[in-house]
Amino acid sequence: MKKTLMALTLPALLVAQAAWADVMVKMPSNFEILATEQVRIKRATKQVALPEGDQHILVRFDSPTNPHSTAQSLGFVSSKPILVSFTAKDGEVVSLVPPRIDTQQEVKTFARQPTFKLVDAKGNTVAHESTKILFEGSPMTADYNAILADQIVSPAPVLSSTAVAGSGVAAVNAAQIDVNNLTPQQADALLRDLYKNADEKRRKDFMRWALGL
Repeated sequence: MKKTLMALTLPALLVAQAAWADVMVKMPSNFEILATEQVRIKRATKQVALPEGDQHILVRFDSPTNPHSTAQSLGFVSSKPILVSFTAKDGEVVSLVPPRIDTQQEVKTFARQPTFKLVDAKGNTVAHESTKILFEGSPMTADYNAILADQIVSPAPVLSSTAVAGSGVAAVNAAQIDVNNLTPQQADALLRDLYKNADEKRRKDFMRWALGL
């Protein structure tokens, strides 16, 4: 297992050394990220850093019924979760850009069938696929990480984004993964997250082990 993991991940490690540039995914004010394939998030967020490669995320349109009201007395309108799939490289910033929505009727209509595009930092369109996900139950209590996992045929290993350096949390999760079944991209993502969650001593020990010192 040790040799298999190193064969898949050591080249990327030696190039990157102590740091990797993540893919940053950003949402506008009326969208939120519910779940991602490679990083487990506990609550909806407006942006998340992900390892490079194929991405599968759940997003949702969530807007005040009156988009120009600060009081929000009319409540909110939300869409069903949307599975968004795309590919991004390290260092890229990918932003979701919806059309302009000005009226209460436009908000309600848009929530039924959201449309948007993904763009990089230069404004270039990022190719993607999107699918509206139907599920039973309340949006308030839904397990969006589980919903996302059900939509993905071969999910990548998921590490908790709340893992604390040196706590052993990431190591426990990694021990449950058979590295022989990982693709090179999945192995890179796993190693990257383990390395980021390690303290300085563990990183140095790992580098000595990786280089056979």
